[in-house]
Amino acid sequence: MGEAAVGAAVSGTAISEPGERDPHAGDTAVSERAAPRVRPGAFDRFYAWADRLPWRGLWLYPAMAAGLLLWGHSVLWATGRLAVGTFDPTLTVSVVYVPYGLWVIGYLNRVAGRALDAFWPATGWPDRDRASWSHALTTVGAGLAVPSLLVGIGIAVVAFLSAPVTVVGADVPGRLAYALALAPNAILGYAIALMAIAHTSRQLRLVVRIHREAHAIDPFDKGPVYAFSRFTVQIGLAFLVSGYYTFTVNAAFQSGNLVGGGFLGLVFVLGAACFILPLWGIHGRLVDVKEAQTADVELRISKLARELYRRIDAGEFDGTKVINEAIAAAGAVRERIERLPTWPWPPQLFRGFLSALLVPVVVYLATRLIGGQIGA
Repeated sequence: MGEAAVGAAVSGTAISEPGERDPHAGDTAVSERAAPRVRPGAFDRFYAWADRLPWRGLWLYPAMAAGLLLWGHSVLWATGRLAVGTFDPTLTVSVVYVPYGLWVIGYLNRVAGRALDAFWPATGWPDRDRASWSHALTTVGAGLAVPSLLVGIGIAVVAFLSAPVTVVGADVPGRLAYALALAPNAILGYAIALMAIAHTSRQLRLVVRIHREAHAIDPFDKGPVYAFSRFTVQIGLAFLVSGYYTFTVNAAFQSGNLVGGGFLGLVFVLGAACFILPLWGIHGRLVDVKEAQTADVELRISKLARELYRRIDAGEFDGTKVINEAIAAAGAVRERIERLPTWPWPPQLFRGFLSALLVPVVVYLATRLIGGQIGA
C-alpha cells in the first residue's frame, strides 16, 4: 500500500494496487520529452575509433603522455636549455593533463550511459526513447573543439607570461625555447579542460531535465533514485583529482601565477558543485513526496482511530481487532516512509566525496602549520 501511494504522489496518477502503474504513463506525446539533438564532433569520432582498438584504446593515453614528454624535452635538449638526458620537473608533470582530460571525458560518457539505463524505469517513458536520450547524454557535440582551442591558446599564453621566472627562465631565448616545449601541454591541456567543463555542464543540465520530467519515480526503489549520483560524484572527483594534482605536483608553475591559480580555483569549485547542484531538483521532489505520503498515512490512521472509537462506544468489541491490525499496518507504512531518503545519493557515497574534498586540504594546512612551527 505504501509503495503504491508514494508512486501515485510522485507521478500524479491514481494507483489502486501496490506496484501497479498507470498503463498509459508511457503514452504521452514524444515532443514533451524529446531528447535534444546533438551532432557528433571530432572528439566523439575519436572515442568511437579508440573503442574499436585493442583494449578499447586505453594504451593511447600513456602513449600521448610519452609523445608530449619526448617533444618537450627534445626542444629543450636541442636548444641547449637542458642537458641531454636530464628532465625538467614542470614539463614532465605537465604531460599528464592532455591524456587525462581525454580519458576522463570518454570514461564519464560511459558512466552517464549506465546511469541513464539504471534510472530509465523511473522516467515512465517508452524504451524507444532511450537511444535518443543516451545519444544526447553521451555525445561530445560538434562545435566545442575550435572555441575551446582558441580560448585555451589565450589562457596558455597569459599563464606562461605570469609563470615564475624560476620555471620558464629569465632570458628571452630560454623563455622562447621553454614556451615551444610547453606549448602542446599548456594549449591542449587548457583547451581539453574547457571542453570537459562545457560537455559535462551540458550533461548535468540534461540530468536536471530528466529528473524534472520523469513521472514514475518510486522513492522505495533506491536504484533509480541513486542512479545519477554515481555519475555526478565521478564528475566532481575528476575535477578534484586534476586540481589536487596541480596543487601538489605542479605547484612550482602555479606559484604566483594568477591565471593558473584562478583556473585551478575554478576547477575546485566546479568539482564540488557538479556533485550536489544537479541533484537538488530531485531532492525537492522526494521531500514533497515524503511529506505528502506522511500526511496521507496520518489521514488514514485518523479515520481508523475514529472507527475504532465508534465500535468501542457501540460495544462492538469483536470488531476492534481488525481495526487495531489496520492501524498497526498503517503505522508500519508510516515508519517506512519516515526512513525514505530524500537526498538522491547513498550516505557512504556522500561521506566519501566529502573526504576526497576536505582531507587533502586539512593535510595541507596541517603540514604548513607544522612546518611553520618547526621553522620557527
